[in-house]
Amino acid sequence: MRTLDPLRVPAYRRIWSAAVVSHLGTFLQMTAAPWLMLDLTGSAFLVSLVTTALLLPRLVLTLPAGALADVVDRRTLLIVGNLMGSAAVAAMAVLAALDLLTPTLLLVLTFALGSGSAVAMPAFQTLVPDLVPRPLLPQAITLNSGAFNVARAVGPAIGGALVAAGLVSLSFGLNALSFLVVVAVLLTLPRDQVERVVGQSRRHLLRATAVGVRYARFTRDIRVLLVVTAVFTLTAASVQALLAPRAVELDLGGVGYGILWGCMGVGALVGVGTRGRASQRTGSRMVPASIVLFGVGGVLLGLAPNPLLAGVGMLVAGLAWVWTLITLNATVQLLAPTWVRSRVVALYALVVGIQPVGAFLSGALAEVVGSGVSIAVATAITVVLGVVSLRLDIPVLGRIEEPRPAGLEVLDEHLRVEVRGPVVVTRDWRIDPGDTDEFLDTMRLARRIRRRTGARRWDLHRDALDPTRFTEVVRYAAWDEQVAQRTRLDEADLAVLRRLRAMDADGGPWTRHLTPVELDVDQGRAR
Repeated sequence: MRTLDPLRVPAYRRIWSAAVVSHLGTFLQMTAAPWLMLDLTGSAFLVSLVTTALLLPRLVLTLPAGALADVVDRRTLLIVGNLMGSAAVAAMAVLAALDLLTPTLLLVLTFALGSGSAVAMPAFQTLVPDLVPRPLLPQAITLNSGAFNVARAVGPAIGGALVAAGLVSLSFGLNALSFLVVVAVLLTLPRDQVERVVGQSRRHLLRATAVGVRYARFTRDIRVLLVVTAVFTLTAASVQALLAPRAVELDLGGVGYGILWGCMGVGALVGVGTRGRASQRTGSRMVPASIVLFGVGGVLLGLAPNPLLAGVGMLVAGLAWVWTLITLNATVQLLAPTWVRSRVVALYALVVGIQPVGAFLSGALAEVVGSGVSIAVATAITVVLGVVSLRLDIPVLGRIEEPRPAGLEVLDEHLRVEVRGPVVVTRDWRIDPGDTDEFLDTMRLARRIRRRTGARRWDLHRDALDPTRFTEVVRYAAWDEQVAQRTRLDEADLAVLRRLRAMDADGGPWTRHLTPVELDVDQGRAR
């Protein structure tokens, strides 16, 4: 399969084309806003706060938005998020044209822009798997990154020219228009292509979010990928946050600053075209090697004595950025089953969204040692991360078998039950002494299965008077979560649970489903 094959799907082609326009507007914005802040204040720290304000909303809104994307119409979320962004940037354009845009207003409106992006991001990322056949998903994600990096290659140069010509307000205005282009394309998609039609109840948002967090926490491969992504984006944020003051250190104006951004975009485009071949050649070392390469490019940018070497550093960083994040993103999506994918992707977006923390820290350091040294220090840590990740056994994209529910149906008697409040499920086991060690080892796997598929808490107790008897206690937030867990089990999970049943001396555990009893103390009865 070729990289361009997903473009044969009409709905995906329309979304991809709109994304190119939207990303172009984004890079006009990302070029103009930091430069405007530098022009208004002359402070590298305040320039870094522009990136912080743009990305900070992800830390607050991404998880709830991911939960919503699993249980409501994602097209609506996308439209709302894009309209929020358009309104914020249109306000910037008007205020800049009237010369009324102060540093404070710039940060506030940038935060509003970031809020719209945070609302839309999980829905957009999980829209793609529903628009293309599963075998085309890696290519579709690569093309999404390609759309982003086509804009990264062209947008900053245009933005730099507009900044140099004193047309910052036009940059903002064009970005506002780009959001409306996306909305127009979304309205052409039929709902059955953007709504999840599996039988999920519209669970309480906080509860749904907690289920997604638990799934990631108790899935080792996803947990490792999220930690690596978090550290990478934390240290890599300095390149974007401090590029404007670094350009000033290199005696570059607005056009030169835009060209530096464009160098990263060109490198990223090369990365889009070469990632597949690089992955085949490097195998399990793809992510570590890409992280090290980004760090090397960042150090070169920070320590470069002239613009030429700085541009080479940005080229290398752009190439490695795409190799790293495309691979991490696609791997996370393929590791998560459909029922929880939006929430897992939201967690991925959340850890990518810790960039404002990295931007803040690198900006504070730049106030003391200068922007170039701050970039070099941060990206040197990126190199260390790449070396360490060689030992983490990161899943290899292309060798992942997507988890699929085994297709167990909900028991009829469970569907007829209507209860409120939390539910406790107990299973009483009788285990022969010779099987105890194997039983406990298997129970450790069962604990992860129960927690990953919806259980709020899990405990195992042993009878003090009869050491052959164990009681497994599993707590759920509500009856429907207990019911849904059965539909979430895959074949590997079932194999573990069957091993447990085979070890029970009575042929299987005695299971009870316990619900709360409210005691009416005054009347002396339960209800």
